[in-house]
Amino acid sequence: MKNTFFLVAIIALILSSCSTDNKYEFDKNSATFIADSIMYTALVHNPDPADGYMDEWLKGVKSEVLADAIFKAVYKEKLIAYDYITGKAMTIKEVKDLEEEYARETIGKLLFTEEWYFDEENMQMHKKVNSIMLAYERKDENDVTYSYKAGIRIYLNGTEPMKAAENY
Repeated sequence: MKNTFFLVAIIALILSSCSTDNKYEFDKNSATFIADSIMYTALVHNPDPADGYMDEWLKGVKSEVLADAIFKAVYKEKLIAYDYITGKAMTIKEVKDLEEEYARETIGKLLFTEEWYFDEENMQMHKKVNSIMLAYERKDENDVTYSYKAGIRIYLNGTEPMKAAENY
């Protein structure tokens, strides 16, 4: 129960950190630097249909809106999609091939790379999302999620691509 509450809190922070509204701008010089390139995953779809609590906690998540915006930007060449495993830039054809194999509706997890800052004066946490990886659910014959397939990774804020997953 405690872990699930923590997950919901993280998802709320994630969704609030993705805003481009100027009210979320802050002065990095007045905030305490907490973390650079911290990586964590967030479930955006309930992998266990029997878990009603998870459905309730995730009911406000609009991951399809984020996925649609990311793919739209990739197809318009405003963002470059990278293969999470190899770290190499993907072609538009490779992204389309991935979408033929895995539907956007099966995106169940996101991997974020962020910088964290804490503004002690205003008692506020600020996060800068530098990359997002979309992961697709893999399901068994009973429609139960058993793992996730890494999808595309995009970089924001002029962040340079990181080491590929195969290099860790």
